[in-house]
Amino acid sequence: MCGIAGYFQPGNYTGSIKPILDLLTHRGPDFQHILKDDHIELGHTRLSILDLSESGNQPMTDNTTGNTIVFNGEIYNFKSLRENLVHKGHTFTSSGDTEVLLKLYAEYGIKCIPMLRGMFAFAIWDKTKQQLIVARDRFGKKPFFYARTGRGFVFASEIRALAAHPDISKDIDVQAVDLFMSTGCVPAPFSIYSNIRKLPAAHYGIVDAAGISLQHYWSLDFTNKIECTETEALEALHTRLLEATRIRLESDVPLGALLSGGVDSSLIVALMAECGSKSIDTFTIGFHEKKYDESGHAAKVARHLGVNHHVEYLDPAQFENMLPAVVRQYGEPFSDDAALATMLLSEATRKHVTVALSGDGGDELACGYSAYTHVKLASRLAPLIGNKVLPAANIASAFKSTSALGALRRQMICKLHPEFKHILRNEYKVARYKNDVYREEVREKLGNFTLDWLYELSRKACLHAHTPEERLLWMDTVHFLADALLVKVDIASMAHSLEVRSPLLDHELFEYMGTLSPELKIKDGESKYLLKKLAERYLPKEILYRRKQGFSMPVAKWTSGDSAEFTLDAVSQATPFLRQFFNMEALNNRIAEHISGRKKHKNFVWNILNLALWAVEHEAGRV
Repeated sequence: MCGIAGYFQPGNYTGSIKPILDLLTHRGPDFQHILKDDHIELGHTRLSILDLSESGNQPMTDNTTGNTIVFNGEIYNFKSLRENLVHKGHTFTSSGDTEVLLKLYAEYGIKCIPMLRGMFAFAIWDKTKQQLIVARDRFGKKPFFYARTGRGFVFASEIRALAAHPDISKDIDVQAVDLFMSTGCVPAPFSIYSNIRKLPAAHYGIVDAAGISLQHYWSLDFTNKIECTETEALEALHTRLLEATRIRLESDVPLGALLSGGVDSSLIVALMAECGSKSIDTFTIGFHEKKYDESGHAAKVARHLGVNHHVEYLDPAQFENMLPAVVRQYGEPFSDDAALATMLLSEATRKHVTVALSGDGGDELACGYSAYTHVKLASRLAPLIGNKVLPAANIASAFKSTSALGALRRQMICKLHPEFKHILRNEYKVARYKNDVYREEVREKLGNFTLDWLYELSRKACLHAHTPEERLLWMDTVHFLADALLVKVDIASMAHSLEVRSPLLDHELFEYMGTLSPELKIKDGESKYLLKKLAERYLPKEILYRRKQGFSMPVAKWTSGDSAEFTLDAVSQATPFLRQFFNMEALNNRIAEHISGRKKHKNFVWNILNLALWAVEHEAGRV
């Protein structure tokens, strides 16, 4: 695990990526090195996990081909890949996965990418072809930011580091601001800066003198089903998840687990023990407010499984001190309220271990969110409705209607086609705020941009899934998981040089679960049914079937209670930036309504607060 950066410049390269690499040392504190050639400069900051010797240092060059790699992540099937390469005549000087990836590319070229089982972002300089090959894992667990400059192509693991390069423009992308106000993040391929883009998950790119050409190499799909009994599915899930856990235990440094006390993380800890892990250390975050505190549930699981458990508490008093630093670390507007807790949990965990397994991905793997259980009518009528995708014009018409008939129409579409609910319910509510607080010229410039973006997400979901539950599942995995949840974990963990591995996000496991009927994921109103049946083998039912709590924070209290002045001060400091996009009188009126309690605008004010805090950092040159 590490930080990577590089610059490709056709002609003789004269720049330096040192300013970028210096801002990535938290991702790799153990070793830093830069390799420079005629057209290329590649840099790497290393967090040593496998092969702790100098042989594992990067950038790494293949002496046979002259190709060079910088790689961030873990390839969990590297041992079997290595064995195959040895049979083909390749020799190795290291025992880790980086050299395997470099040799794999030498043998198969870009066809090697689908062979990889793991989390990764990498760049390979193909010296013969004078091309830079860049790639990102299927779910987007590892980040990759890039930009085209007047002189070439530059990339880095984090936007804050990349934006520090003098060739990068820091002009704001108004479309990214609009997406953030709707989703609480800036989804790929966008970034807050017009000049910087994200390599989307499950994509690779070929960079040469003409620019970058992108290719999508993997898609999550729910359309091909298999016939099997519940018992057969349960045994297959057990076998696959046990294997996914086992291969993620490979480490030459101390390893533990993040334990919330929910089904997913508790099951992973139980499977770690089944795989033979001894004296497991687990870590959780607690809150002094019972409404948000899951530490008691985690403690019960820890006692039941007999692990060494550690708890770190987040006090609301820490909020004002932590949030600006957290916002700065994320590098662009990001309002997942659990980012603070994840940052604190990562800091506490890193005091004991360097690698931690987590339960991330369980909800997306097995239909864990409550929204999946609220589509009964659509599920019953799906055979009659068929797989028809509602035209964009129909959705836009229902969205824009202000009549009572329009409201009824939106309600009926949401009932029958829940994949459009995030447009006709969620975005419909957000649009009221936007129409009120955006400057007129901003509204005109944006037009229907976010509406069109959301529609395209729904349309693709209809192509990859034929049931309402799985269409929602597809969208949550492709967007919410990739653009929010995994971003939250990567930035928070790597800020403290902690590697987090997620067995439930094994792509082979996802592919298998995609072939199963939705009835094995939701049964009698019980979400995550099959995963819970597996967990019953290890954990008491009262732990598994309690009401889902989630990893949330007291945002409403923080933005309208004791921290109201904090919110007002942040918005005041950010006013020069915010007035580029917002009518400040209308914006301040909305905030005042929320703080006074006259109206509830929790999500809107929370987004504005995070945008304002980021803007202060941006204007000061710290992001």
